[in-house]
Amino acid sequence: MKKKFLIVLGVVTLIGLTLFAFSKLTFNLPKSWDVNLLQENTNPYGLYVAHKEVGNLAGGKLKEVDKLSDLNIPAKNAKNYVVIAIGSDILFDSIAKDHLNNLAQNGGVVFLADYYDNFGSDDTKKSNIDTVNVKEEEDNILYTETASIKNDFELATKEKFKIKKKKGFEHRYFSDLKDDDIEVIGTITHGNKTYPNYIKIGVEDSKGYYLYHAEPIYFSNYYLLNEDSYFYAKSVLKEFKGKNILWYNPNKTYSGAKNTSTLRFIMSQPALKTAWIMLLVMLFLFLLFRSKREQRIIPILEKEENHTVEFAKTISSLYQESGEIKDIIEKKIDYFLYKLRKNFRIETADLTNKLFIEVVAHKANITEEEALKNFQFIKNIQNKNKPNAHDLKQVHEIIENYKLKANI
Repeated sequence: MKKKFLIVLGVVTLIGLTLFAFSKLTFNLPKSWDVNLLQENTNPYGLYVAHKEVGNLAGGKLKEVDKLSDLNIPAKNAKNYVVIAIGSDILFDSIAKDHLNNLAQNGGVVFLADYYDNFGSDDTKKSNIDTVNVKEEEDNILYTETASIKNDFELATKEKFKIKKKKGFEHRYFSDLKDDDIEVIGTITHGNKTYPNYIKIGVEDSKGYYLYHAEPIYFSNYYLLNEDSYFYAKSVLKEFKGKNILWYNPNKTYSGAKNTSTLRFIMSQPALKTAWIMLLVMLFLFLLFRSKREQRIIPILEKEENHTVEFAKTISSLYQESGEIKDIIEKKIDYFLYKLRKNFRIETADLTNKLFIEVVAHKANITEEEALKNFQFIKNIQNKNKPNAHDLKQVHEIIENYKLKANI
């Protein structure tokens, strides 16, 4: 018992220490300040809060879209829809571009906050977005960079918002806006200089339009959890009030997504990650102890033989050889009469009594004459002074034959 108690105590202690270690490891991890604009990322520069709050920020109904090819929106209803895509390196294929352009041409809105220009000179016939360039270069990069901001800065739409700087990074803006149809609706101000970073581009012969934001990081967790930047994001998105908002998550369809593991959600949540690791530890311990139990050698125990019958025969033979025949006959008759009294509830003092003969004959389903003959013989042998072996044999046969017929 003491050994078992120590084993159980050791296992419980090991589990407790493992749980404590992993809880410390998973719940107290420092937040990463790397820019990783994924909707499931809870680090400062992730989009977890934006994904949860964009419906409240924009004042519309939110629905998540994994494939832009699923945008089968009737042309007459397109004006009620807006597609929001926020990320750092979203790449649209030609089919996705066609669906977005169709939505905009039918009166819908496309909001893009990204570092990559997916709508450059290849789409000149479908929109005039190509009029936005960077220093007259012919590459696809739509944005340029400012110097790293080292103190607070100001963002503006129709209102102005003073933003507290957190961790220096290159703030993006648009440059060299050539087309008069491009409307600047948002700016960033730093060091007495103002740069356009939020623009509206209409689509020819349509009420639909594109909204481009040069810096998606303003929609990250850190900025949305600060009051001024939260209201800035709300100001940017308030134009979508009352519309059906389609949140596009490129990480489920774009092959360049950073984490494609089936356990990515579990590993991204500290509590689930700890539970998963504990499950693996418990499974290991279970297999360890089970393997030891199954490998234990179990001795084969032979079934003990029943020698009762042989013992009884031996004792009876010894008794018969050494005992008196009369004594054996008396004991056999006494035992037989005891069985009759017990089973039939009759007196056995007189074996030739009429009532006795009627009962024993009826119980064995024999005639009264046969019963009287047999029991008269037993009575005579019982009264005989020196019975012989032949008498013993006859008494035995009469008794056993009767017991068989009477089923006793």
